[in-house]
Amino acid sequence: MRLFDYIIVCKSPNFKNVDRISQFMLLLSVLGFSFGLYKGFFNTPSLVYAIITSIISWSIYSYYQKKNGGIPYYRLALLFASWGWLLLPKALIISGIFLIGALFERQVKFPYEIAFDPTGIVINTFPKKFFPWGAIQNAIIKDDVITIDFKNNKLIQKDINEPVSESVTSEFNTFCAEQIDIAKQLTSN
Repeated sequence: MRLFDYIIVCKSPNFKNVDRISQFMLLLSVLGFSFGLYKGFFNTPSLVYAIITSIISWSIYSYYQKKNGGIPYYRLALLFASWGWLLLPKALIISGIFLIGALFERQVKFPYEIAFDPTGIVINTFPKKFFPWGAIQNAIIKDDVITIDFKNNKLIQKDINEPVSESVTSEFNTFCAEQIDIAKQLTSN
């Protein structure tokens, strides 16, 4: 496990669109499974009833989780839906799409973190991004906003999740300036 000198947690964006897509996929599944039960497409209808009940129960749980200020995760319900689509004839591709949605939903909602150490900067996204100090022109925290200015004119600015004290801000800015100076000395030699 790699240890970092500083890890900055940025404010999470609103995941309303991700939640809406997940909810739409689950609604589509419940309607599709209900239609399949009505037409007799399933060999084991009791299993499909259990899947529908699981999807609805998890959706209700996620609703209350969001209502209480938490982040709802629909991945378990999407996994059940994937299983239900797998039971339908000729729905393997749809099942795969739901399985991919279940696998990636948590990763999409993972907090945006930026980690700093003497080797460089790591941004915790999917996939993780690493930037050596030689590619950085400036990195500072000011007014609870982290700004990373790259030499190729790329700019990252993110609001920080929690207020940062003046002493930590000064320490962090000094650390970044030192690392950038070291990288400049290494490249000039």
